[in-house]
Amino acid sequence: MAIQFKDVSFSYKGIKAEQYEAIKNINLNIDEGEFIAICGKTGSGKSTLVQHMNALLEPTKGEVCIFEHTLSKKRKQKISPIRKRVGLVFQFPEYQLFEETVLKDIMFGPKNFGLTNEEAKEKALKAAELVGLKEELLEKSPFRISGGQMRRVAIAGILAMEPDILVLDEPTRGLDPQGSKEVMKLFYDLYDRHNKTIILVSHDMDIIAKYAKRVIVMDDGCIVFDGKKEDLYCHSDFDTFSLAKPKTIELMEYLNKEINIPFKYLFNEEEVIKYLKEVTHE
Repeated sequence: MAIQFKDVSFSYKGIKAEQYEAIKNINLNIDEGEFIAICGKTGSGKSTLVQHMNALLEPTKGEVCIFEHTLSKKRKQKISPIRKRVGLVFQFPEYQLFEETVLKDIMFGPKNFGLTNEEAKEKALKAAELVGLKEELLEKSPFRISGGQMRRVAIAGILAMEPDILVLDEPTRGLDPQGSKEVMKLFYDLYDRHNKTIILVSHDMDIIAKYAKRVIVMDDGCIVFDGKKEDLYCHSDFDTFSLAKPKTIELMEYLNKEINIPFKYLFNEEEVIKYLKEVTHE
């Protein structure tokens, strides 16, 4: 078991000591080698949930077990071993960029975990290449590049640390369609070929449909669905989740209604094309 939540709740302290309970009584098991998507409307608790996964937040109640480490109010743990194994890319990349240059920012994590300057630079250059950062950007300030480039720098900074688990909070935000496709292909390759665990927070149901194997839906701080993506769209409560259907499913519903093509749950363009060729005997 890579990550386990045991009856976890978390409250943010507000004005005049008032508290807002962001997640409530969460029980969740995540195994190594999974590709999981977490979705739900804004304010449902997604970001709060994943920030417990690398010890950025500590549960108000309950326990979070991350490999051999246990986080709770009663049990304090060293944070660095957890963050070496679980990398978190924030929803807003500017929150995790702070060095003078892009290269130094990507090098920071490996150096912080004890690598020499040369070793950290080697890993940083490899990570920069993986996410498609051009060499001429590496000596620029991370605050003088585009939002999409900032996101790539933030992703590279996590990849350079070579974590076992990648937690990605809206990783394609700010990227153009081609950039989004490229980084998602990278994440899927890390999952498929390198056995990395990928935990993806996203509002993009097309991305979730194409890449995730398991989907968790959150609403009002609670998990309201946890299962295979194939089971999500036929769930009796789907209409209450405030989620859009992937375009491939909308297309299959349209073809079924308009020209009586048998409906089938399909999750990417290649599957749709193959299926239509089969049923039309082309």
